[in-house]
Amino acid sequence: MEKVILSRRLPPVTRLAFGSLTLSPLQAGRDVEKASDTIAYSFSKGINFIDTAEYYENYHIIRRAFEKFEGSDGIVLSTKTYAYDRATAEASLEKARRETGRDVIDIFMLHEQESYETLRGHMEALEFFFSCREKGIIRAVGASMHHISAVRGVSRLVKNGLPLDVIHPIYNKSGIGIADGTLSDMAQAIDEAHSLGVGVFGMKALAGGHLCSSAEEAFDFVLDSGFIDAVAVGMQSESELDANIEYFTRRSFSPEAKARLGEKKRRLHVEEYCEGCGSCVARCPVGALSLAENPPSEKIEGEFVRTFTHHAECDTDKCVLCGYCSKVCPMFALKVY
Repeated sequence: MEKVILSRRLPPVTRLAFGSLTLSPLQAGRDVEKASDTIAYSFSKGINFIDTAEYYENYHIIRRAFEKFEGSDGIVLSTKTYAYDRATAEASLEKARRETGRDVIDIFMLHEQESYETLRGHMEALEFFFSCREKGIIRAVGASMHHISAVRGVSRLVKNGLPLDVIHPIYNKSGIGIADGTLSDMAQAIDEAHSLGVGVFGMKALAGGHLCSSAEEAFDFVLDSGFIDAVAVGMQSESELDANIEYFTRRSFSPEAKARLGEKKRRLHVEEYCEGCGSCVARCPVGALSLAENPPSEKIEGEFVRTFTHHAECDTDKCVLCGYCSKVCPMFALKVY
């Protein structure tokens, strides 16, 4: 598979990265052995780049995949944290090292940054990560984002001498999931960061499944942009892996691969027992969730049935199937199927 230089601090990585969110409790919630088999299979097929996050709670699955694949030391591991000060950053780093079995974390990023001000607010954590980079405990430091303002914030910090290495922005041909502007605005912001020497690996090229029916065009759009070095793609099965590897190797899908890629269509489901607390609405990074009013309680056989005043609804055109909402739901009423 084609490899690129994402950062001078890293070995070359495959343009296709394994996006492991789909194999986390937030989504598939698969058995550890089966999930790790899928990841190990991706390594055996040539992928040498995997993305995760502390929030995904799947470090143990990735560690098991490393144990199953001879030569896993050559796999580049990227993870993300919501740490904001030295204490939380140190705890996140040690958790990643302990639970993945890696002494050195290749890429450590701040998760879901929103703006220059957000990045500045996490500066103590960034400074800790920079110090760890100097010690060789972390190889590269970066940030992930759904916001154009955060990409611009990274460029501003780099211009001011802060040596961020990598960004992981949302980018797809329909602009689905961009939180604060247009696709053109995001492209301009990413291009500027890339021109400053920041490595870019994109997320949600298929927009959480929205663009699977036009996957070739979707991947072409991202890879031909000139400023996206690599792409993390969420995959749950060997058949999905084979299809995507075929595209990234040949830049085309066979008819059989297209059929396999479109076999499974996922969506966010809101269960009937949702209590309408609004936690998911506040957590959604792309504004896909809202609260809708429930009808009044009805009397059945002389007794009132208790109902809550509201329930969550999902705008499937906006949802990118990140599953982040499910983790904050006290009733576990949100699931990706």
